[in-house]
Amino acid sequence: EPPENFSVLCAHKLIPPAMAALMVDEGNPVDGFLAPGHVSTIIGSDAYRDFVSRFRVPVVVGGFEPLDVLYAIALILKQLREDRAEVENAYPRAVRPEGNPRARELLERAFRVVNAIWRGIGEIPASGLDLREELSRFDARKKFGLEAQVGVEEPPGCRCSDVIMARAVPTDCPLFGRVCTPLSPVGPCMVGAEGACSIWYRYGERPVL
Repeated sequence: EPPENFSVLCAHKLIPPAMAALMVDEGNPVDGFLAPGHVSTIIGSDAYRDFVSRFRVPVVVGGFEPLDVLYAIALILKQLREDRAEVENAYPRAVRPEGNPRARELLERAFRVVNAIWRGIGEIPASGLDLREELSRFDARKKFGLEAQVGVEEPPGCRCSDVIMARAVPTDCPLFGRVCTPLSPVGPCMVGAEGACSIWYRYGERPVL
């Protein structure tokens, strides 16, 4: 039992509903998904099977080392070449089909599924987690009147939502590499080492100023 001075400000997100939101977006160009290894250690590779059955696109769980990523991409390309759509686990040293049953049980006991706001996208149904009512005494929003702020509106000129939704690549954004850099980020895609624009800036194309 947590102490009474323990509080949680929930902003937890679920990956499969976000993937589905990408697929139902009009004109989406997504051919396959590289599923996150750290999330999949908990939910398991089987968590993507309903998604694959519904949308008929490859999903491959990958790790984080360079060879892990390359191997997972190679498996996606192999499925596309063979006209297959399956869930494959390219990270078996950490991910099991069933995930981590104990962790999943604890999540089920502590949280309920809710609609959630995603930065730059808007609300995605059943894509977030919030504390169950029986644990609401630990909810920081209720205890302290706080709110987990997630911005939907973007700064003028920023195309982060288009990058997230696969409608654009970072170099399509007029701010990329000019006023928006890792040292001075404008949009959320440039914030943090895992942001798409931050990665593109460090390892891909960037404007010559």
